[in-house]
Amino acid sequence: MEAMKRTVLFNTHKEYGAKFFEFAGWEMPLEYKGMRCEHESVRNSAGLFDVSHMGEVTVKGSEAEAFVQNLITNDISTLKDDEVIYTTMCYENGGVVDDLLVYKFNKEDYLLVINAGNIDKDVDWILKNSSDYKVEIENISNKVCQLAIQGPKAQEILQNIVDINLDSIKFFQMNPKVKIGSAVCMISRTGYTGEDGFEIYCENKDAENIWNEILTVGKEDIKPIGLGARDTLRFEACLPLYGNEISKDISPLEGGLSIFVKLNKDNFIGKESLLAQREKGVRRKLIGFELIGKGIARHGYEIKSGDKTIGFVTTGSVPPTINKAIGLAIIESTYANIGDEIEIVIRKKVVKAKIVKRPFYKKQYKKSLEAQSNQVAITKESEKEIEENKQNKDSNSNNEFSYIPATKDDKRKMLDSIGVNSIENLFDDIPKKLQLNRPLNLEESKSELEVVNKVKKLANKNINLEKLTCFLGAGAYDHYIPSLIKHITSRSEFYTAYTPYQAEISQGTLQVIFEFQSMIAELTDMEISNASMYDGATAAVEACIMATVQTKRKKVVVSKTTSPETRKVLETYMQYNDTKIIEVDFCNEYGITDINKLKEVVDKETACVLVQNPNFFGIIESMDEIEKITHENKAMLIMSVDPISLSILKTPGEIGADIVVGEAQSLGNLLNFGGPYIGFMATKSKFARKMPGRIVGETLDADGNKAYVLTLQAREQHVRREKATSNICSNQALNALTASIYMATMGKEGLKEVADLCLKKSHYAYNQLINNSEFEPVFKGQFFKEFVVKSNTSVKDINNKLLEENILGGYELEKDFENLNNSTLICVTEKRSKEEIDKLVSIVEGM
Repeated sequence: MEAMKRTVLFNTHKEYGAKFFEFAGWEMPLEYKGMRCEHESVRNSAGLFDVSHMGEVTVKGSEAEAFVQNLITNDISTLKDDEVIYTTMCYENGGVVDDLLVYKFNKEDYLLVINAGNIDKDVDWILKNSSDYKVEIENISNKVCQLAIQGPKAQEILQNIVDINLDSIKFFQMNPKVKIGSAVCMISRTGYTGEDGFEIYCENKDAENIWNEILTVGKEDIKPIGLGARDTLRFEACLPLYGNEISKDISPLEGGLSIFVKLNKDNFIGKESLLAQREKGVRRKLIGFELIGKGIARHGYEIKSGDKTIGFVTTGSVPPTINKAIGLAIIESTYANIGDEIEIVIRKKVVKAKIVKRPFYKKQYKKSLEAQSNQVAITKESEKEIEENKQNKDSNSNNEFSYIPATKDDKRKMLDSIGVNSIENLFDDIPKKLQLNRPLNLEESKSELEVVNKVKKLANKNINLEKLTCFLGAGAYDHYIPSLIKHITSRSEFYTAYTPYQAEISQGTLQVIFEFQSMIAELTDMEISNASMYDGATAAVEACIMATVQTKRKKVVVSKTTSPETRKVLETYMQYNDTKIIEVDFCNEYGITDINKLKEVVDKETACVLVQNPNFFGIIESMDEIEKITHENKAMLIMSVDPISLSILKTPGEIGADIVVGEAQSLGNLLNFGGPYIGFMATKSKFARKMPGRIVGETLDADGNKAYVLTLQAREQHVRREKATSNICSNQALNALTASIYMATMGKEGLKEVADLCLKKSHYAYNQLINNSEFEPVFKGQFFKEFVVKSNTSVKDINNKLLEENILGGYELEKDFENLNNSTLICVTEKRSKEEIDKLVSIVEGM
């Protein structure tokens, strides 16, 4: 995976507390102190942006003017030296390559400023169309930094550090030789916020000093601003965003930029198509709208008139200055009348909206420059709302509890921003008959001391597992946990970490997950593993869902020797997934999957076969036969495994499994009364994009150092819900850390030793118990560390007797298997000593 690019101010942004995000391949500041306050700072005072990710291309030569004129839709023939023009650049079919600024130094020297996400594409396009002209093209994007200072106080602040009178730079003009300290910069009076301001172009080496100097002289009147507020600012002013309001599929005429398309000038690329579009009548049009109903219209949402789809939303939100749910959209021109109502599909619900004039906010340039703007003033109603917001901004008088940061005013602003009147309105979609409609039946509030005492009493009801000798398994195992695991996992950098969205501050967490994935892949002999799952049961079910997606089949075959818990979870999931579950019975003699019955049900409609090995009874399955039956029908083989057993048993990779899942609690994690646990999933690399959850990858950073990133993020938090591989899974990072430390500590030989001890001690216990007349064997199959024996005495009575001696007995199988009455599943791990096993045998002998 290619590492994200960073501007030279990356570390400076970190010092100012920036939160970063990925934008067009760049790791850029999203916000510093919050998008809303940054937005308001630009509107009311001033803000400083790092826009060094933008592209800069120089065009020089005797035919530079003719070339640029042919390249763009606007007309530069009347452009004077040191002036700037906004324009689009089109394909032959009229679609937009990009929108850009053109700076003219003289007739033979131009600078094109292009969008960050389009640099490579634009440069290729410019070079492709330059062959017939005597010009030299150079992409200088990596040599130039661009800063933008925007807002009513921008000039006042910048004036303190420049050697010219900024009044000399008029709107869309520039001065290429302005000194800021010892640095020589180009400054233009341009921007992308709807406010007066300047853009500063400087060498990379000077950017940090200029950034810090502006913030220093600006003091309280200026803030660093992230790209989040940059987007809300441009949206209020209805300035286009490439990929939203214009694109290769949306022409400048459709995107509301006809004023920048000069169809009366000499030929330019795309002119014929745009002429034809105008003569026939532009089929689509950019409109502004205001929601009448509740909700927020997002990019891409459908717009309808009755049953007909007439367009789509290009941008929508509740921007801070307007404080209403508004948006921009491309719709069919016949429906684009001011005041008309349209319908927007928001999360499968149709919400009414009204078409309104654009822009939503008037550019606040100097009065002498206002004639150059064709934008309308903000409404009086919005001005009133802004004034009310200002008055309430610092109010905390209604906050009943000072330690709760959200005041009543804060709650009101949040409700207003999403277009609802009260918290109760958030639940209007829930039918009244399903709502409680009364206060919760909770006790009165208590003091901290009372709460602590109550929690202690509840905790004391639990059995202290450390005082018990455990022979209970059935999916949760009492293995020895090396002491260093607790020491390492208790380090603050591990136990405070959660989801590693921000890679640059989560390298430790990401590396741990990467190592966990690598060790699971090696242990299972598979090609790739994900970052972990909730637990073994959900991992198995997710694997089945993955198989149905991969094979496009809706039949899952599962052996009854698979954990009852897993089968119950599978049933819960699949009842709403239109998937048929077929359970295959086990052989009563050997306690393994009945191969003949498996052959009967696995067919060309089967998506997968799920088998646990060692199975729930602890017995090793006939996996080679199961694999053959599965793959002969082109179904996928899913194996649920005990990770410790893999150090001595044939691996799933050797068997030919397609997906491997399991519970990794046994890898150094405590029993914890049943959780939290950690599931794992590994598969063949060709199925990687169908895997649920996350995959961490290893790469190199900008300096060539090893780094870790979230390579695959297929959850609903990262992609559209309908495109997500799973909507409910998550990795268990702290448990994965524990498992990673355990596996690294034990190593191959250590794991093998643990498995050997489990095998030998469990067989010793088995032999001792069946030599006693109280128990008899149930199955003949070979087992790993768990086995089934039967008694004439009820398992419940035996376990109660054992508990009196501080022994936790086996699992009562009759709970899940009616024909296994008085049968118990006993587990013996490496922790059990000969003395403990002998004590177990002697107690049951005396019953």
